[in-house]
Amino acid sequence: MAELMVVPVSTSVLTSADTWETIISSCVGTVHPEDVICLTGEAAAIMQNRYIRPEEMQPGFLERFFCRLLPEDDPFSNLYIMASAMAAAGKWKTIFWHIIGRLCALAGYEDVFFIHCPKADFSCAVTEALPPYDKCIIYRPFPVKKLCEEIVERVGAYGAVIVETREWKKVTILGTSRKVSARRAAHILAKAPFSSGKQYIPMAIIRNYVQG
Repeated sequence: MAELMVVPVSTSVLTSADTWETIISSCVGTVHPEDVICLTGEAAAIMQNRYIRPEEMQPGFLERFFCRLLPEDDPFSNLYIMASAMAAAGKWKTIFWHIIGRLCALAGYEDVFFIHCPKADFSCAVTEALPPYDKCIIYRPFPVKKLCEEIVERVGAYGAVIVETREWKKVTILGTSRKVSARRAAHILAKAPFSSGKQYIPMAIIRNYVQG
């Protein structure tokens, strides 16, 4: 039986001009039918052009007024995060579902806002990504499952996984293609060296996922 292993992949700083085929061919080489492609959410979002620079935004009265009503521990109390959410999901939709989401949270139901406004979900406000993305608000990729299936179709892998990296060697599974178990992928990638900072490793390959 072939040995299951995780191979970290260093790339150049990815942009919206990159394609999965060119990245795989230049940075990975051969992808086998038993392999799973793993990519950080930040890198996937950048390739989708899902990021925004605060200096490019022009928050209006509605953004300024609503964010001041929120407690300091709410990330949307930041004017530019609020403005970026409204730009992605729509102003009134953002306000409506944020209010409903906070009420639902009091009853123990989390993430109601992001369920109804998935395009407004962001990875982080000020990232550790390399320039020119280090001061950007980067959204999460969308839609994640469709993106994973697209990667599989284009590169011929067994599956694909999009992960979020908050800390070195800690990952959260954002989505997988249909053949991949999120629980198993999380276990395998628990110690994978993902990084968006100076050690730029936005991708990894799980070799022999099927046989291992």
